Amino acid sequence: MFKPLIDSYSAVLKKFKGNDIGATINEEVNIERLKTMYDGYDGDRVIEIRFIDPRRFTVQQRNFIYALIGDIFIDTGMPTDFWKEFFYFRFEGVTGREISLKDESNTTVSDANILANIILDFIFEHHIPFKEGYEILPANQEYYFYKCITKRVCCICGKTGADIDHFDKALGRRKRKEVDHSEYTFAALCRIHHTEKHKIGV
Repeated sequence: MFKPLIDSYSAVLKKFKGNDIGATINEEVNIERLKTMYDGYDGDRVIEIRFIDPRRFTVQQRNFIYALIGDIFIDTGMPTDFWKEFFYFRFEGVTGREISLKDESNTTVSDANILANIILDFIFEHHIPFKEGYEILPANQEYYFYKCITKRVCCICGKTGADIDHFDKALGRRKRKEVDHSEYTFAALCRIHHTEKHKIGV
C-alpha cells in the first residue's frame, strides 16, 4: 500500500476570494523539513490544494461498481474479490488514497466516481462485454460515452464497430469537412440502433 505523502497536511478553508484563499492547517507543520527542502531555493513556494468532497458515496454507486466487476468476473472467470482488490489498488496508485465501499468507510461520491471510471477504462481496454439491465450513473455517463466513441462501441448494446453519429442535428447535404463539429454531441451506435434512432427522429 502507498503511504501518505510526507509533506501532505489537511486544512480547513477560512477565506476564499478570487484566487486568494486562507486556511488553517490541522496538523503541526514540520518547519525543519521545509527549511531543508527550500534551502538555497529562491523561487515561489508552490503547494497543491485538493477540496475534499463532503458527500459520502451512495448505495447506487456501490451497486453500479459491483455490477461492473460482476461483468468482468463473467468474462474472465476470476473471482470478484480479486477484481475488487485489483481496482482498489489501482485507485490508490492513481490518487494516493485508499478506498473502501463498506458502510462504515469515509469514501466520497467523487472517489467512487473515479473508481467507477477506472473500472470502465479497464472494461473498454479489454473488450469486456456489458451486461444489459443497469444504467450508467449520471456522473459516469460523460466518460462512458467518450470511451464508447474512442473505442467505437455501441453505447446502447455494447457491440463493436459502431458508427459515430451526430446526436443534435443532422448533417444533411453539407460536407463534413465544412461543418464545425464542436457544435454537435456525438454518440457511438451500432447499425441497428443507428437506424432506430433515425426512425424515431432523434
